[in-house]
Amino acid sequence: MDRHTKRWKAGALALATGAALCAGAVWALQGELGVTRYELSLPEGLEGLDGLKIAQISDVHSADIQGELQTALREAAPDLIVFTGDLVNREDRDLSCALSLAAMAAQIAPTYYAPGNHEADNPCYPELREGLEEAGITVLENESVQLWYRGARVNIIGLLDLAFHPQGRTAAREELPGLIQDLSVHGALNVVLSHRPSLMEEYEESGAGLVFSGHAHGGQVRMPLIGPLFAPDEGALPDYTAGTYLAGETWVVISRGLGNGTPFPRLWNAPELVVVTMRAS
Repeated sequence: MDRHTKRWKAGALALATGAALCAGAVWALQGELGVTRYELSLPEGLEGLDGLKIAQISDVHSADIQGELQTALREAAPDLIVFTGDLVNREDRDLSCALSLAAMAAQIAPTYYAPGNHEADNPCYPELREGLEEAGITVLENESVQLWYRGARVNIIGLLDLAFHPQGRTAAREELPGLIQDLSVHGALNVVLSHRPSLMEEYEESGAGLVFSGHAHGGQVRMPLIGPLFAPDEGALPDYTAGTYLAGETWVVISRGLGNGTPFPRLWNAPELVVVTMRAS
């Protein structure tokens, strides 16, 4: 073997080793919980809610992250916490991990919960709902509840996922804008907890001020320069998997989620706690 060939092979080996180390580092980062912060503008007339801070927990899928999440929540110091579905997996029968995490959140700030499609498919959902209520969490199933912040009113609307509807998802989707409007309160910030982010047209039609959703897991795999590869309801190269979007006058916040309800790993897509602060324009 001549000197040139040896050098080429040594260089190739070094390159391969470096690539493997980088890939390993990226893989390791997928398990680290991050905090994503947004500041969103309040609707006109609701300037009294300036500074309202909402933490969003979504798509936990029974992940064992309570310690990390507790630290992140305490540092964020939210005024209220919202859960937007898939706290457990559809096949889970041991709910203790999920209920412990939820109870921890309820000790930090008033906490509100709306179920996702995995809860709809899990026969233990009634047990989960009872456990959440015993932990002091307000469970909302096509219901609303009001609270006051610095003299201004916030109306929390929690929706059942489309999979709960007895006539199917199409009927549920058609009814959604009217349902949100019926549960909305004039003169309040209407905050909707709705699991699916793909319902942008319905959210816009509803006229709500703010919607929190999850479900898409950030696309599960987010390729550099390309973005998310796949999401349920949207298919390949989806549009709505993470971040904030303005649908008409409605802000829609989409969490990448905290756990993993699929057999596929999360890549370039770390779990996140979302913290939204509302600001007067």
